Amino acid sequence: MEGPDPEAVFGSGLFREHTDSADAAMPLVIQFGSEQCALCPQATLDLDVASKTHHFVWKYVDVFKAEHDLAEELNVTALPALFVFHDAGRYTLYQKLRGTDVAEIIKEHCMPRLVLNEEF
Repeated sequence: MEGPDPEAVFGSGLFREHTDSADAAMPLVIQFGSEQCALCPQATLDLDVASKTHHFVWKYVDVFKAEHDLAEELNVTALPALFVFHDAGRYTLYQKLRGTDVAEIIKEHCMPRLVLNEEF
């Protein structure tokens, strides 16, 4: 499978916003889903949990409501999907996520947060 054209895809939209932001050092995690996807709500819940324990910027794209063709440009073909973007030379697309996939992807790509609670 051929990857996206980095100059065309990463030079605008969500990627440009991210690289120009104060959070640019953190990975950008784009969740691709849809209201029709039976497994997408669990991926959202898993990302919500992960956002409390790991540093990343999270964006959601509904593949049927998106104003742009980002899913097509990134070759997203199976939902739920996560696109983890560090920079134009380092990114990974994960598709057809099941079970603990989301948690494992976040642990692999994102730095843990310092979490202090009563049990500490």
